[in-house]
Amino acid sequence: MLRYVPTLCLCCVLLWVSTACAPLQTESAVPSEHGYRVSLHVSDPLIYLGPGRPTLPQAAVLVVRVRDAQGQPVDGISVRFSVEPSWTQNASLTPAETLTRNGEARASFQANTIGVVHVMAQVDNVTREARITIDTPPSPSGGGS
Repeated sequence: MLRYVPTLCLCCVLLWVSTACAPLQTESAVPSEHGYRVSLHVSDPLIYLGPGRPTLPQAAVLVVRVRDAQGQPVDGISVRFSVEPSWTQNASLTPAETLTRNGEARASFQANTIGVVHVMAQVDNVTREARITIDTPPSPSGGGS
């Protein structure tokens, strides 16, 4: 029995590490009026203003995935990206409207002020929403006098 303890501990550690490295769960796909499954994914839900450090994201990429009832990517579907009305002067989505290719449509999000913004993607009658936080870069650590 004692000889199995190290193996059991290793298995538990591997299980714990593998769940920590798993991708974040995104919202499930919702069917549109034409039966397409629509999902929205955000590359970086936390972005930073200003010159900051090159390792900190200053923009987020929104990816809408459109699939048919069989799970196959659907091309040529119009996707409109937008932000909540109070953010229209402080944020940009490029492009604001595009068509899916290989079942995906992408837009780049940038902002010029800090806060939390809700971004939306609309396909047919379905609107998917995500939240992006914009902050200032953290102060470099270890810079004591």
